[in-house]
Amino acid sequence: MISSETFHVVTTELVVGAYSVSGFCFTLCFLIHFGLLKRTEWMSIFDNVAHFTLVFGLAATPFAILSGVSSSPGEGLSSPLLVNKMFLSMAGAGFAIGTALSRWRLGKGLWDSVTATRIHCATGLAACGSMLLTASVGGTFTRGESLLDVFQLPYEQVLLFPFAISIIALILGIAMVAIGMKRLNTPSSIH
Repeated sequence: MISSETFHVVTTELVVGAYSVSGFCFTLCFLIHFGLLKRTEWMSIFDNVAHFTLVFGLAATPFAILSGVSSSPGEGLSSPLLVNKMFLSMAGAGFAIGTALSRWRLGKGLWDSVTATRIHCATGLAACGSMLLTASVGGTFTRGESLLDVFQLPYEQVLLFPFAISIIALILGIAMVAIGMKRLNTPSSIH
């Protein structure tokens, strides 16, 4: 039987590797779509790899989160770093779910619209960036240093909202999910 710490390291490396490849491929898709990279025959490859690795990283994320919580010293989320890790990983998972669902729903026609391409690449890169920031916070928590220390990010500060704003955000989130689920059943305007 392996320890939760070892399992967390393995799953974290899977998540970081998958999201890194996905972010790289989303960047290349963006560059091809806007003519900055002239190899248009590669678009299909980068599109498929970006979404496959995004979904793979998304599938590994819950294992990384649960093993991280169980392997952390103390009573669960006792450190501001752990709270920020949880926030960033959940934000990254939300961006990844939105990106994967939009690609699944709209298919390759997603790349035919300039607006859809910009939004899609932005959410894909936001998912990747959130997960890589999560890994950076993890490095700060375990080793006291990370690759992003150059930017002096405020990992020790936790963004907390008053209760009323949290309730409003929860209601808005539920409403947006309900509207999104309703629109999944209607035909797309992007072909």
